[in-house]
Amino acid sequence: MNEMEAALFHEAAKKYGSVLGLSSIRALMKELGDEFQALNVIHIAGTNGKGSVCCFLASVLKEAGFLTGQFNSPAVFDLREVYQINGTWISGEEYASCMEKVAKACEKMTQKGLPHPTVFEIETALALVWFLRRKCEIVLLETGMGGATDATNVIERPLCSVFASIGMDHMDFLGDSIEKIAEIKAGIIKKNRPVISVKQEPLTEQILRKRAKEEKAVYDTAPEIKESCMKNGKLCFIYPKLGEQRLSMTGSYQVQNAALAVRTIQTLRELGFSVTDEQIKKGIETAKWSGRFERLLQKPLFYIDGAHNAEGAEELKRSLDQNFPNQKRIGIMGVMEDKPYREMIKTLKPAFEKIYTVTPDQKRALSAERLAEAWTMQGGRASAKKSVFAAVLSAYESAKEDSGDVIVLAFGSLYYLKEVKDALYQITETGN
Repeated sequence: MNEMEAALFHEAAKKYGSVLGLSSIRALMKELGDEFQALNVIHIAGTNGKGSVCCFLASVLKEAGFLTGQFNSPAVFDLREVYQINGTWISGEEYASCMEKVAKACEKMTQKGLPHPTVFEIETALALVWFLRRKCEIVLLETGMGGATDATNVIERPLCSVFASIGMDHMDFLGDSIEKIAEIKAGIIKKNRPVISVKQEPLTEQILRKRAKEEKAVYDTAPEIKESCMKNGKLCFIYPKLGEQRLSMTGSYQVQNAALAVRTIQTLRELGFSVTDEQIKKGIETAKWSGRFERLLQKPLFYIDGAHNAEGAEELKRSLDQNFPNQKRIGIMGVMEDKPYREMIKTLKPAFEKIYTVTPDQKRALSAERLAEAWTMQGGRASAKKSVFAAVLSAYESAKEDSGDVIVLAFGSLYYLKEVKDALYQITETGN
């Protein structure tokens, strides 16, 4: 199997949909061998921020000299980006080799009359195969949409379980209340394994603490950071007893994600892993995460951000108000139909002078026309565009023509941000 064949196998597996539960991934990993259970895994769940927490942890652990595997989803810019070791993507050759091994295991399952694994189960299995093959010392494993029934929960003895902010999302799969969602996410808590969380809503925290108590797991909360400021383009905050921490990722929500990562590293130190305060500080400062309040262009200022739910919209508005309080803002928005887009619009309408809407290339996508209509009904200025390129071009030209201080921000579904990057590159490189 070559890289193209591996990518085609991945694409074909999408027809099996999303099926929550562990029976299929357990059967798949049994075919592949259960040696992966020996990996030192930090299991990370949440609704918003878990990918960023992974990024901070990976940067610190690399700085401390650990060979660190990292698995995040979904892929935004390339299929291989979700598999990384010390910040480097899996090579095309290794991707194909590992996928071939997983594909053969899938074939054995179907020959036994078992269901074919889903695409996320295949991705999870490939990651574990690669990390084991490369003898990673620590693995950062991000859940997909859930927890208890998530394929990554095939891990039985993680080093610790980590929770970023939990909110309402994926209700069709996880449940229509915060209680149901928190119960499912709490399923990654394992017996006698430490738990570290950001400060959650009271009901969510109650559910997490209850599960931790049942599993005899020590529950710890990262310090709540209420103050931060910008210094020389870096977002800075004070972490108790460690002093000032500086972030290259400037979304205001990254402060709490960084604090959670620092507390997790402190837990690792208690477990015997050697990481110095200086390595923490440097790792936190150098961490970067594509698609999360990421600047693509300096003039005009052009950012992208994966704010795709109600909580993400609130954090995005907070970041804009903190970092760009006086700038005129032009937005590009594309979302999935099952997201609370009306609530997102209510939050973000005061933050943007005008919005260009797009239809992401996904089956679940909300049409640009319906999204623009929703903005208009709430009193916003919105224009539906036939393509992402057309939206980027309109926003770019509008910002260039404006004599004031303008920022363009494309946000919403992670699935269309690659198109935004590609379109902006074409526009700026060719002058089109």
